[in-house]
Amino acid sequence: MANLQFTQITSQDLYASEIVVNSNFNIHLDRVSGSEIRIYQKTGSETESMDERTAESRGFDPVFLPGYIQSDSGKVFDYDFDALVYPKVIRIESYTEVTSGILTEAE
Repeated sequence: MANLQFTQITSQDLYASEIVVNSNFNIHLDRVSGSEIRIYQKTGSETESMDERTAESRGFDPVFLPGYIQSDSGKVFDYDFDALVYPKVIRIESYTEVTSGILTEAE
């Protein structure tokens, strides 16, 4: 289990966190209010320091979530993810402040 640290990126009006995962995982977020959320991924095992670049310009590809989740997932977001290839770097973008974020990997 890892606590997610979110960085405010004012030029994009969002909060973002990046973390490496090595197995299927769950993301749990508690947020100030409901808003849009986006998840991105790229193959690899190293994160870079956060900057003003977009996820796409940092080499990430979007993870497609059901529309109702992506556009307004509510104050609490809790979702399981799996992939065929690991390790991956996951980027989570929330358009409202995240008060608590936890990523739990499968054993």
